[in-house]
Amino acid sequence: MKYKKINEATVQCIISEEDMEEYGLTLSDIFERNEKGEGFLRDVVERAHDEVGYRLNGDNIAMQITPIRDEGLVITFSDEGMAGFQNMLEHIKEVLSGLDPETMKEAAQALVQKEAQAAKKMEDTCRMFAFASMNHVMRYCAAVPSGLSVKSHLYKLKDTYYLVLEKQRLSKKNFNKISAQAIEFAKLAAPSEEKLRYLEEHGECLIRDKAVRELRKICIPR
Repeated sequence: MKYKKINEATVQCIISEEDMEEYGLTLSDIFERNEKGEGFLRDVVERAHDEVGYRLNGDNIAMQITPIRDEGLVITFSDEGMAGFQNMLEHIKEVLSGLDPETMKEAAQALVQKEAQAAKKMEDTCRMFAFASMNHVMRYCAAVPSGLSVKSHLYKLKDTYYLVLEKQRLSKKNFNKISAQAIEFAKLAAPSEEKLRYLEEHGECLIRDKAVRELRKICIPR
């Protein structure tokens, strides 16, 4: 395993096929997050202290796992929370640049294709918005037409409120409409399985499933 310290909060580790064999691991163990895979990921983080002097500040850690050629992995982790995701993705390119040109090309293409497919699939069914205050969330919910049933979840992480909208039975037109309305009050936070999992684990769920409806009732009482 090869470690690289990106900054005080972020570290990358390249896991070779030989490393995987030594631990008796498969890619399925990692991506399905079974007991063996979870134990390995904890070891990777703990070993970073001895390898590059990394110290984990707190219990919150975000992790990006990227498969590369020959069954290897690039694991990037950060305790900067959700803000660390963008930083991690930017440094993936640096890791790929250290590989031979053909491997780099294949890995880069696979990464771009995988992220594009995942992002497109997620965007079609789920959208996440970051609001600076609860007042902005409520103003948005009041603007959503009362005739629309929107499956929605409200989280708070530090000083930011995250509203997750699910398409469910909404038409594509209505889903796009309420998404466009949200842009007037919030910033679009491109959703991913990792971000949603992080919110579930580390954010505070204020309202589940019916956030828009419940807040609309408060703003516009019958």
